[in-house]
Amino acid sequence: MNPTREDLIMLGYLKPGDAVASAPKRERLTFLTDSDIEYAERHGLTPQEMIDFKEEVMIEEEIIRDHHMMADKDKAEIFNSPQSQYLAW
Repeated sequence: MNPTREDLIMLGYLKPGDAVASAPKRERLTFLTDSDIEYAERHGLTPQEMIDFKEEVMIEEEIIRDHHMMADKDKAEIFNSPQSQYLAW
């Protein structure tokens, strides 16, 4: 399940009215492995384009990971609430 627009706003990746998500400022060390360089050569990408692609993938994985953490937190809050213990609610 991918995060919704509201989830991205709540996590701070989007502001209301933004069209594109932005990741928080984090230091990301990206480097190219031999297989990355081979892939870039096969598809006609420059090394900088490959580094940019890897950074985008890392940002997307962070967004999805944060979304899953928030969903797990919400689920825990629901299951631990007094209403979930009493079946008549």
